[in-house]
Amino acid sequence: MMLLVLSLLCVIPNRYEITCDEKSVVIEPIRVDLQDYVALKPLTELLRLNYVMDHTTQQLHLTGDGRTFVIIPGMTTVAYGGVYYHLPFASVYRQNEVYFPVQLITTTLGSAFERLIFIKSVTEILVINGISIVTRADSTVVKFAWARRIGFDVRFSMRQAVIEIDGVYKGKPDLKPKGAVSSAKLIPHNTYTAMELDLQGVNSVIERDDEVVFYSKQSRQVQSIVIDAGHGGIDPGAVGKNGLYEKDVNLAVCRILKDVIEDSLKIRVTLTRDRDVYVSLKERTNIANRNAADLFMSIHCNAHQKGPPRSGFETYFLSEAKTSDERAVAALENASLKFDNLMLPGDDISFILYDLAQSAFLEESNRFAENIQISAEKHLKIPSRGVKQAGFYVLHGAFMPAILVECAFISNPAEEKLLRQKDFQRQLAFSIYRGIKNYVEDYEKRLNN
Repeated sequence: MMLLVLSLLCVIPNRYEITCDEKSVVIEPIRVDLQDYVALKPLTELLRLNYVMDHTTQQLHLTGDGRTFVIIPGMTTVAYGGVYYHLPFASVYRQNEVYFPVQLITTTLGSAFERLIFIKSVTEILVINGISIVTRADSTVVKFAWARRIGFDVRFSMRQAVIEIDGVYKGKPDLKPKGAVSSAKLIPHNTYTAMELDLQGVNSVIERDDEVVFYSKQSRQVQSIVIDAGHGGIDPGAVGKNGLYEKDVNLAVCRILKDVIEDSLKIRVTLTRDRDVYVSLKERTNIANRNAADLFMSIHCNAHQKGPPRSGFETYFLSEAKTSDERAVAALENASLKFDNLMLPGDDISFILYDLAQSAFLEESNRFAENIQISAEKHLKIPSRGVKQAGFYVLHGAFMPAILVECAFISNPAEEKLLRQKDFQRQLAFSIYRGIKNYVEDYEKRLNN
């Protein structure tokens, strides 16, 4: 059997960058039965674990923080804390190295040793030709130069920004601060480059193809709203007991809501998706930022599988969850990260996301959520579950007041039946519209007095 397994091994060109505690290692995988495997020794060094192979028993012992994880190459059984568990794929042994399935690293080793692990597939290391900081009118711009566009991610707070670029920079590491950037630090990594910027006098940012623009937004009225229809494409979201997909309800409500807002409020509305396609959670927020939206809203349906059926409408803003129910709802929505090849432990996500961009808009996001919830209580015949807070990844990094709406419980057969009806979808859209209208009127009154 072992000879058969080894005969299926082949080296493949892709590599994986595995990151933990801001340190990373790049490992070239092998392939077994169409699954990618990586050598455990460099991985355990990254995770600060002891790696001991017992050649007598053919068992690998990984130890750290007083815990032991036992792997038997060629078998799907592992031992942890004196309990045996069965994995969907076995580890393998080759050339004195134990290889472990990539897709099981976070859920097994990460969970067992309480490590926050990020895994990214690296097909090619791209080169950044230039990075500069310039001023443009009242804005400060970080400009990039490259032969082919390279993706980047921006994390922003009122006084600091971190830009991570998926490429390596060959130029000088010194960047001259300018404009709103009071200091700039460039940190090279194996496959990406990080920039840490200290900022002053800015409250907004726009991401473009080859630049990041920091500026102070002085809007006196709401001119643009981005509405996100949760899930979509390969991600159905929650599924009702009678087969209704959450992604379909979300999109239907968003389409109606867009038309009502544009017709009645004359505010420009952008949907993150207008058909049944999957959009990554990060891209949904990026769409709001690129459109310089004044408000961002993500529309969802709730689900609860254990205990008696739950019902009702509730609204969330991004902050640390206070209850187990709030954490459970966030975990349900954040599960879409698996479609982005990214996994975050549910217990830590609120802490990770808090104190970033949304901290600057915490009060306004709370006000926004309250207006939506008050309208729902007034116009809908389902229970009002109140305004809540939790660590929703889709709200992370939004540079404007941002909320997430849970329209009703698709897991409740009675509310699933309602959600399937066009009349109820219109009621939901109208209720949300009235909440938006009330908030916009109050917001503009406060700004212009």
